[in-house]
Amino acid sequence: MDTISPLNIFITGGASGVTREATRQAVARGHKVTVLTAGLDGATKVRQDGALPAYSDVTRAGELKSLFTMSKIDVVIHLLPQAGNGFPSKDGYEAQERLMVQSAVTVVEAAKEAGVKFIVYTSYAAVIGDAHGEWLTEDQPGHQERALRPVLAAEHQVMHSGLNACVLRAGFVYGGETPGTDTLAEALRHGRSPYLGDSHSIHNWVHEVDLAQATVLAAEKQPAGEIINVVDDEPVSASAFASYLSTAQGMSVLAPSATPMFILKLSTSDIQRLLLDSSVRLKNEKAKQVLGWQPRYPNYKAGLEQTLLQWRAATPVTT
Repeated sequence: MDTISPLNIFITGGASGVTREATRQAVARGHKVTVLTAGLDGATKVRQDGALPAYSDVTRAGELKSLFTMSKIDVVIHLLPQAGNGFPSKDGYEAQERLMVQSAVTVVEAAKEAGVKFIVYTSYAAVIGDAHGEWLTEDQPGHQERALRPVLAAEHQVMHSGLNACVLRAGFVYGGETPGTDTLAEALRHGRSPYLGDSHSIHNWVHEVDLAQATVLAAEKQPAGEIINVVDDEPVSASAFASYLSTAQGMSVLAPSATPMFILKLSTSDIQRLLLDSSVRLKNEKAKQVLGWQPRYPNYKAGLEQTLLQWRAATPVTT
């Protein structure tokens, strides 16, 4: 077994499911972790996970530099962009567009000035755009859309910063602590659903636990200059994902056309429609080879079963 040298790791992303899981995994592997969060509730969760909370505006490089310097940070895991990469919702993408680019700039600037050794930047598998369902590796460009340029701009900012860095392109993130998954389940229980795209469009997925593991492995192995797909083994359509979640909760199979069009227009942005209507299958062999990563939940069914177990365990018992 390889000896792991303890690192001082700084993680952005607040109290999101994947950030909390990455924190717990990094602490369990002997690293000292500082997490950028907000408010008393966020700080409490960070401490529960064994890390130190930090407060700053992620778009202010000077504040970040002070935090990096004070904590003697070796590696930054930038998970904040994943807040817009859960199951598509009304505010999923646009709310993150400014932060994706601006935070990439400030994190790079602060890391340079504070002497940070490595950046793990998390991006979207969907940045490939519509590849018409073909299986693609990291070396094969898809048909990138104009709407996805902010994602590419943020990646470019990190990869051409002069710092040692890698980019992890994550599939749609889901799991028991990912708000978008809970929102989808709640909507299904009430007979509602967001726009699910073309049933023939295939998407990549990754459970929050598996994405967290990949970020910690990347922090340890530091594969400089690499772009790596972090997706599970079985890409499926959003309608298949939602239908399985529906039936797993004891409801009927979801009818993709059952939602009235006026609801679709209210619940789904043009960019989210673009992502849901495009189709791409990404290979994950590079993550397995370069990072030594193996998904605990290799497909959405296994991941959703675990998610439901987690929710049930957290439900108070009534008498």
